[in-house]
Amino acid sequence: MASETTPAENDWISGVVDAIVDNIDKVRTHGTENAIRAVRAVVYGLVALVFVIAALTLLVIIGVRLADAYLPIGAGVGDTTWAAHLFIGSLLAILGFGFWFNRKTEGLRWVNLALMLDAAIIVVIVCYGIIDSFA
Repeated sequence: MASETTPAENDWISGVVDAIVDNIDKVRTHGTENAIRAVRAVVYGLVALVFVIAALTLLVIIGVRLADAYLPIGAGVGDTTWAAHLFIGSLLAILGFGFWFNRKTEGLRWVNLALMLDAAIIVVIVCYGIIDSFA
């Protein structure tokens, strides 16, 4: 004779099975999916970091080339670009000092001051070039 289960036993069995499945889903959600999310964040962050470093390097190269070609710095020094390197390096150093002094204060007061100083230096050199071209 085959054993038959009553509807009450079926409800109890399905409840236990549902509880087990829910617990397994919770473990998978907290374990596997969070780990996958963390690994994706690390990989995408590294890819973004490589792109940012490459972009900043290219921007510095472009800045030095533009300073060497168009600004009246280093005139008469031959084919060397030391004056353009010095100009771009000093602008970046001023900006770096702005970030350095700003590290313990709230807001961007020092960074804004450094950016204004950089802009003033660029304006002075461009104006000098314009005046020198007319003379």
